[in-house]
Amino acid sequence: MNEPDRKFDTERIRCHRAGQLSESGERTVTNIERFGCGVIHVKSSHTNPGWSYTVGVYDICGKPEVITIGLHNDKTALFLLNEAARRLRQGINLGEGRHRDLLDSVECEFRPVDPKWVKHLMGRAIWYYGDADFPVLQAIYPDLENRFPEETGFEKRFQQPLLQMNAPMTVVESDFWASADPDSSLFNWNFPDPPHTMVFLSKAVNTGVEPITYASHDLEDGTWQFLGDSMAGEAEPVISCFHHAIDNDSSLNELADLPLGWWAERTKPGDPWTRHQHEPEDDQEEE
Repeated sequence: MNEPDRKFDTERIRCHRAGQLSESGERTVTNIERFGCGVIHVKSSHTNPGWSYTVGVYDICGKPEVITIGLHNDKTALFLLNEAARRLRQGINLGEGRHRDLLDSVECEFRPVDPKWVKHLMGRAIWYYGDADFPVLQAIYPDLENRFPEETGFEKRFQQPLLQMNAPMTVVESDFWASADPDSSLFNWNFPDPPHTMVFLSKAVNTGVEPITYASHDLEDGTWQFLGDSMAGEAEPVISCFHHAIDNDSSLNELADLPLGWWAERTKPGDPWTRHQHEPEDDQEEE
């Protein structure tokens, strides 16, 4: 890289340059040298909205890094974060008031991020700094009428997880956390049904008395049933969120492609599933 391209230089950059950099590490350090920060994009999936964040702002000017969630267009997130970083380097306090000309015709707010979220979401920044001891602001955007999440009338399609220390851990935040946790089924959801689909468990399975040895994907309405050796017994079935069942038994992922109208059984967890097609019901009345 030519010397004129190196607009920014810090002791930490020189330290990284003195070592062996991976391809991604080289790209991040180069962007910080040239533009004052790198921007990392984590792609969205059907269980998480995706997120983007800066790396290097705190090193260059001592101001917070910035993260934003749910902007599906990488170019939009890139512009927002680069412009936010530029304003921070100019000494503008983004944590005060609302700021325009960052995201179309609406305003943005920048709120401090709880360190637990920094550790959970910002792996490249943690690599760059060597730890998670750096401040971060979340760029929060409103709906098209410039209404923010806490305001009356806010359109839910613009809902985004709020990463502040005092923000309630609603379903939105809990699902987002799980979708970034490799130990959660939401991290790599395999079923075509959404993770919050309601499924039926036998009481013995729900209480952990029995493991799941029988699964059925019903033809008529697509309902899933997960039962143990005693099947349903006399007890009423328990309705549960689909991903809870998968979280408790990841081997159920083997049934993600079980067609409608089929059922599967196994002797015990760890054994292979045997699949069967349900026999069609005879609706004709006997004479």
